[in-house]
Amino acid sequence: MTDQSQLPAILAGDGDRERSIELLTQAVVEGRLTLEEFSRRVDIAHATRTQNELALLTQDLPAAAPSNEAGHARVRHVALCSRLVRQGPWEIPARSSFRCIFGTVVLDLAQARLSGLDTDLEIYNLFGTVTILVPEGFQISVEGGGAFASQVIAPSEQPLAAGAPRLRIRTRGPGGTLHVRSASPAPGRPVLP
Repeated sequence: MTDQSQLPAILAGDGDRERSIELLTQAVVEGRLTLEEFSRRVDIAHATRTQNELALLTQDLPAAAPSNEAGHARVRHVALCSRLVRQGPWEIPARSSFRCIFGTVVLDLAQARLSGLDTDLEIYNLFGTVTILVPEGFQISVEGGGAFASQVIAPSEQPLAAGAPRLRIRTRGPGGTLHVRSASPAPGRPVLP
């Protein structure tokens, strides 16, 4: 076996740094790292010169495991102290997971293409704000919540057609705010960010 310290140092590229930061982001979402430790490691990753140094930042973390649920995998998105906005024409899979950690997530479904009649959104909201704009005619259900969390649900006032698409939102996490409202609000209803 070759001693790692005897191998030549290979310079790290931007792609190497991004992959390491993705692993660190996943680790903080899963609760493996504190925000302070995450911030410290990301700062080091940006300044790191070699691949060996990058490997040291994630050696105590599990590697990203590939999904074995082909075709039914949950698509995951993270807003960590940042803003994530999805709007315009976009494809929304049957199952999506959004993590909002001290950030903002805005999902405008007005022009989204659905992959089926049932759409499941899992929202983990840690002291962030999540706004979901839903077009007319959707059946909406919201489950869950968390300590110090709030929900403002203002669905469309239009009657639903038989066989309308269903949007199931499952939310959890402390201190976050969830807004669910019509993509075209009724006159006099305030427009949320």
